[in-house]
Amino acid sequence: MQTVYVTTSWDDGHELDLKLAAELADHGMSGTFYIAPQCREIPEAKRLTPTALRELSEQCEIGAHTLTHPHLSAIPDDVARREIIEGRDAVEEVIGRSVTSFCYPYGDFSDQHPDMVRSAGFTSARSVERFCTGLPEDLFRMGTTTHGYQHLVDGPQILRRTRSPRRAVGMWRNWELLGRQLFEEVRATGGVFHLWGHSWEIDANDDWSRLRTMLKELSNPDVVFVTNGELAAELKAAV
Repeated sequence: MQTVYVTTSWDDGHELDLKLAAELADHGMSGTFYIAPQCREIPEAKRLTPTALRELSEQCEIGAHTLTHPHLSAIPDDVARREIIEGRDAVEEVIGRSVTSFCYPYGDFSDQHPDMVRSAGFTSARSVERFCTGLPEDLFRMGTTTHGYQHLVDGPQILRRTRSPRRAVGMWRNWELLGRQLFEEVRATGGVFHLWGHSWEIDANDDWSRLRTMLKELSNPDVVFVTNGELAAELKAAV
């Protein structure tokens, strides 16, 4: 039987990350939380405090997500390099340990940015590409499987995965049903099931019950639970 890896990751550094980490722990799971300490998407009052970030780091892997969460392709290379490095340094100063996993804000990067991330000392970088179920071929362009959010553009991908129009509509309307379908695909073939999202997004859409249902489905003794960093380390060791 092929190995089935399950990993989860959560972006930006919102105060609700602690609630999400508790949900993961309730299902015997951990996760990777990518933190942008001065994230422009989150009001300062809603960002994780240093104390909360340290608490989160005791439960989960902490990754870097730049300093202010810019579109890397829209800024000069020297500014992008500074965002990558200073974001990591700020997080490491708070949690007192090394940060080796990186996530591109908005999943936006150009050809030069993976080399910047590698040169900065990271061992992996995650994008927001979805519907990825195989082992990543490039650890600095790691994709994901499903997002805890409804994407209206997912229709064609969903239709290719089911012959039932009713089921297709259900998965299109409910990301948790889509996630469960994709998880079954990974269980059948081996590979990686990677759930990602934002704690504030789960809260804004009142999706905590859907998240719990998804996590319950993933709580399977036949899978290997890993953080993003652990997954990268296992794949690198295997190579």
